[in-house]
Parts: sequence; structure tokens; C-alpha cells
Amino acid sequence: MMYTPYRSKHFTTYVDPESKVRIAVLSTHIAPIQQGFYFINSCISDDGRYLWFYCAYPPAAGHCVAVLDFLTDEIHYFPETRGGGWLVDHRTGNLYWGCSQGIYMRTPHPEDSPILIARLPEKCRKAGTSGAGTHLTFTSDHKELLADIQTPFGSMIGTFEIESGKFTEWYQTSPGIPYNHAQMNPVDKDMCMCAHEYTYDPKAGDYVPPALVDGIYPRLQIITRDGKRRMLKPCGNYATHEWWASNGKSIYYCNGSYEENGETISIVARDTLDGSDPSIICRVKVPGGNGTWHAHCTADEKYFVIDGSYPDGELSWWRGCASLVHFYNTETGKLFKFLTRNPVVEGWTPEYPSTYHIDPHPRFVLGDTMVCFTTTVYGRVDVAFVSVDQLIEATR
Repeated sequence: MMYTPYRSKHFTTYVDPESKVRIAVLSTHIAPIQQGFYFINSCISDDGRYLWFYCAYPPAAGHCVAVLDFLTDEIHYFPETRGGGWLVDHRTGNLYWGCSQGIYMRTPHPEDSPILIARLPEKCRKAGTSGAGTHLTFTSDHKELLADIQTPFGSMIGTFEIESGKFTEWYQTSPGIPYNHAQMNPVDKDMCMCAHEYTYDPKAGDYVPPALVDGIYPRLQIITRDGKRRMLKPCGNYATHEWWASNGKSIYYCNGSYEENGETISIVARDTLDGSDPSIICRVKVPGGNGTWHAHCTADEKYFVIDGSYPDGELSWWRGCASLVHFYNTETGKLFKFLTRNPVVEGWTPEYPSTYHIDPHPRFVLGDTMVCFTTTVYGRVDVAFVSVDQLIEATR
């Protein structure tokens, strides 16, 4: 018998006091902070057996991961997985990640050892590069891993062959131009998307957005294996946190500062990559806050999950601030706040924020039957799941 988040001994069922939705929260703690993966990659194998999750030990920086085997209902912790870019092979449950040496793989079985899949290019190692990317993704044939390698001489976008470890460079930016959040097109092994990210400005003492390029906010970049690059103009000329539709024909992204009818709202938008104007899929209004940090959709693109922030005085966001998660049903047009509040964990304030990226990062998993996200409803940072059937029923 395979256990599930709603039946495992390691989970506690939390009922949201307002939405009445039943949420399964991972209550067994092997680390002070436990999180679901960043929303681009699923943290659970397709058969539902292996759930991988981030572990952090304050005040130490960074994460490593552990796995819950739902067949045995046992948790195994792997401290050697410290690094970044963690990716679960949804077919096998094996884990890939990057560190300063290169890309490693390990199975979910504690008796096995990590295997070095590929070394970083020599010029990257000499330059002190610390990892292989924001979040590794597979090419559609599962033969390569896409990476965005950050170096002093620019961002290198390319793929590593899993079998041989060979690196193929697709594109390199100029020094000081960071492209990250690289992710493969799910069906085209020769196309990826990258984000032109914020950079730190010593004069401003903060991170600043990239300058407009030909009047376009340049976050959304489509790059192909032959080195060609195409920039997409986002809806409202601003974008954050993007992802591919499962069929590879569209991209979606968030914009938390869209101006409409004299007010600022948060939106999820879509670009069909055919040269037509992008379209707004969903509008989220959180007065004083940002309703669309991250979002994700089902394979049929009918349902969306979206996280965002509550206002905190004059701030719409700070690392560790209170958050919420919505479900949007495109068939009925109904928006449903199923996680009504992720409270601030004691000790974190705008002046002394969290040093960990604990946003909910909701994502559909297990054939779109569940949503995995990070929650703080018990006053700590936990992994959580909610069944999609509850959310569809609430938005009929």
C-alpha cells in the first residue's frame, strides 16, 4: 500500500479557518526549516512514492534535501546534497543537483552514494562558480540537463549530457548581465526560456531591475540551441516568475504592478509565442500587497494556483512576510483563497527578515491531482499539500 500526504504518519491535516479546505502538512521535522521545491520543478515522483524536500538549519546558509518514501513511510536525510538547482526525475525519483564541482545524481535509497554526472566547465571552476543553475531542467528527451551558470564573465546558458557529462554552450551574456531561471521547453529540446534578472547596484545599495532594451522590459528571453535569442514584451511591460505551458506552445508569467483603470493590480499573463499581444488570464487584487508572486497551471491550462503577499505597513513584500495562496478556475472565472494566511514566523521582521526563500511557491503535482506548497500555519516552515478536487468544488 502506498501512503499519501493525507494518510502518512508524518503529516497532520490542517483545516483553514476561513476556506475550510483540508491541507496536509508535513509535521515530522528532521530540520528546523522544511520546504517544497521552487515551483518550476516538481518535488515528487509521478508514481507518488518519493517526496523530496528542502532542509535548512539556521543560521547556516543554504539547503540540502531529504526524501520521504511513501511506500515505507520513512524519511531519509542526505546532507551531501547541499547546493542548488535540485531536480527530481519524475520517472525514477532520482535527484539531480549542482554545486561548485558540477552536477550530481543520487537515488532516493540511503544505501546508494551520489554520482558525479558532469563537471562544470574548467573556466567556470577557475572563476569560483558555486553552482550549475537556479533550477536544473531536463530536455524533452531526458538526455540533457539545462543549466544557467553564473560567472564573473557573464551567465552561461547550456546543456550537460547526462550520459557523457559533455557541456554544450548555447548562449553567454556580457559581464554583469544576469540570465537565470533557465528552463527547457517541455517538448522542444532546442529551446529554453531565461529571465534577465535584477542586479545589485552599489550606489543604490539594493537590487535594481534591468534597464529597458528598445523600450521593452527585458526579463523574458527565449534562447535556442543555435545561440539565437528573442525577447518578449510582457503585458504591462513588466514581468516576474515565468513558466512554460506543458505543451510548450505558451509561456505564463506574473506581473504584480499592472496598471488598469487607474489602479494597480496583480495579474497572470500568457504569451503564445506567435507574435500576438500577450493576454491577461487572471486578475488578483490584494490592496497594499502583491497578489501574484508566483503561479502555476495544470497541463490543460484550466486551473491556476497563485501565491502573494499581504501588506505590512508601507511594504508590499519582505522576505518572510505573511502570504496567501489562491486557486483560479478559468472555466468559471472564480478566484478562491484556499490558504487564507501564512503567518510570519516568530523572530522575522522587515528589519530582520528571513534569510531563506520561504514563499509558498505552489505547484500542481501528481497528474494535477494535488498542489504542493510551503506553509507557516503552524508557526514554522513546512511542506504542505492540498487535493485539487476540493479547490475545483469550491469554484464551481
